[in-house]
Amino acid sequence: MKLIPIKTRTFTPPQDNLYVILDESLHGVEERDIVLVTSKVVSIHEGRCVHMDSSEKSELVIQEADYLYSPEGRAHPITIVHHALILSAGIDESNGYGYHILLPEKPYESAREIHTYLQNRFKLRDVGVIVTDSHSLPFRYGAMSVSIGHYGFNPVESHIGKPDLFGRVMQYSKTNLVDALAASATLVSGECAEAQPVVIARDVPNIIFTMEDTQKELCVPLEEDIYRALFRDFRKSDTL
Repeated sequence: MKLIPIKTRTFTPPQDNLYVILDESLHGVEERDIVLVTSKVVSIHEGRCVHMDSSEKSELVIQEADYLYSPEGRAHPITIVHHALILSAGIDESNGYGYHILLPEKPYESAREIHTYLQNRFKLRDVGVIVTDSHSLPFRYGAMSVSIGHYGFNPVESHIGKPDLFGRVMQYSKTNLVDALAASATLVSGECAEAQPVVIARDVPNIIFTMEDTQKELCVPLEEDIYRALFRDFRKSDTL
């Protein structure tokens, strides 16, 4: 598998045109590539920017989060948004030129729109898109990326019914392909001044491409999640 970072010019809030910048910077996308795009540039394209003079971040977090937990004395609330555990609803103010940059409102629809652009521009049949955002894992230092929206392929590879190394039939095992790809893109995209918000993943194994909506194949409802007991103190943001 190859990971190819794509350097672009700086995206400028409160709004910039993602497709103009992709026309300038993105070349040579091939059949069966998966293109990963950071949520920040998607948000700027969609105008999801709020000037800091007209907003309080704490209010925006409540507005944007699906679920929220804010223990006393903690500066950054822990939130669930777009089926991911992300601090402060993913609101970014670094390099925002005086703006709070929110996450895309509907990242799965955003991924589908980018998918259509790629198909049309490069005359492709099979291509995948992932919209990524940074988050931190419990008990680990350092940020990595997670998918908050995807389109064009099955995000999970099922091993149910297959034999394991000892010939036993697998009952539950699956591989989360989409988040594995999002995390791997972190290795080459950078977290500082690299200006590489797009990564092409090429020759990715075990990918099944599809035009169907596969969000439900990835996202587990909160009430069914094996870690749900850890989220008992989270509250829906619209009840705060």
